[in-house]
Amino acid sequence: MIRRRFSFSSTHALILGTILLAFPLAAAAQRHGGGGMGNGSLSGNSRPSGVKEEDSLRDFHEAMAVQATSQQTAEFQALVKSTDAVKAELQKFVEDLPKENPGSESADRKSLDQALEDARNGSKKFEQGFSPAQKSGLKEFAKRLAKADSDLEQEEKKLDATLDAKAATQEITAHAESLKKSLADFSEQQLALGREMSITLASGQDLAFTLPTASHPVRIANQTVAVPVSGSLSQTAAQGGQRTFKLELLADLSDVQQNITDLLRAQLNTLESCGQRIAIQQATLMPSTPAGLLIVKLHFERWTCGRVFGQPNSTELAEEDGSAEIKLTVAIEKPNTLKITAVFGRIDATGMMGQELRSGSLGENLRNTVALSIQTAAQTGSDFKITLPPAVQNSATIQTARFQDTGVGGLSVVLDGQVEISNDQADALASQLNQALSAQGTPPK
Repeated sequence: MIRRRFSFSSTHALILGTILLAFPLAAAAQRHGGGGMGNGSLSGNSRPSGVKEEDSLRDFHEAMAVQATSQQTAEFQALVKSTDAVKAELQKFVEDLPKENPGSESADRKSLDQALEDARNGSKKFEQGFSPAQKSGLKEFAKRLAKADSDLEQEEKKLDATLDAKAATQEITAHAESLKKSLADFSEQQLALGREMSITLASGQDLAFTLPTASHPVRIANQTVAVPVSGSLSQTAAQGGQRTFKLELLADLSDVQQNITDLLRAQLNTLESCGQRIAIQQATLMPSTPAGLLIVKLHFERWTCGRVFGQPNSTELAEEDGSAEIKLTVAIEKPNTLKITAVFGRIDATGMMGQELRSGSLGENLRNTVALSIQTAAQTGSDFKITLPPAVQNSATIQTARFQDTGVGGLSVVLDGQVEISNDQADALASQLNQALSAQGTPPK
């Protein structure tokens, strides 16, 4: 007879096997493709087939032992931000050199010295917080960072010496450039350490970037709705110092969907004594990929006014409830400019109401109001000052647009385009992404 229960040890063996199978995938998912920054890390080890199970288990435990805590992740993000501040101060120092007496105690020099001191001390303080397992597992990375820190200190002293000696601007500039190279290596070693601790940060060499979500409030008919915009960049070509990325931005219209009835009521409801009286009863906005679909139910009345025996008198000519379907399409009409078009589908209405919807002012106003409301919200995605980091704002173009079902009836507008940037811009992009996500307290994915 076959036994229908597992022993305690067998159950744990199955769990352990599942962990071992999942681990290589999980570890790989935490590393950047093409980052070029993880030399010597676990992700760089290409394990041959037929590897012993205990080796995989050992790698698993080693990776878990050095993994950063949530507090260390936040501290590391602040550390990267501090190093980026040094880069900015150094760049400003070099740019201002021709304008000043090189030997003077300028504000720029003091700011640079202070920024360097903060970054180097912050790096040391971060390592002091390592657990014994982290100190052991990250020993090689710590050595490389210490070497980069020592080189940085030496280059700083050389620059200070030339400034104290009031050397020629050309000589000072040369030492500043050497300091810049040492600072770049210091930053690289910091990032390598962080990645070994599973703190994944963006690098200028990455082949893909995830853009932080920008949640922007939009005013429609004196009401405010939120339109979060997320996005990504994926490299498609590289030649020399220029790189081309596919850009995808997604504007989430779920808040518009939830408030569409109130938005249309605020713009379309009328209560005229003589003429049309319109009341939006319910509106539903949903995906119909690659389009959007709005179904609106409304109440219609037509009144006329006159005088009876010399007294004002209002008479109802028609009253009806009906509904209409409106198909929405989106296109790029001008450079980086969205255009929403609204076209009636099925109309369930008769008499005066049917005529007004099909060929009268009611139908025209309804289509225009719906199109403009959705367009106002969706075009947030094409506002690069909101959705893109400064490094790529002037290099992006939107080529196509479409509606998309985001699941469970959610509606979004997807904008596809292109970004062409230099290697220097890619470095600036990575730095800006890391700073933005550091400010949010969330590590980049």
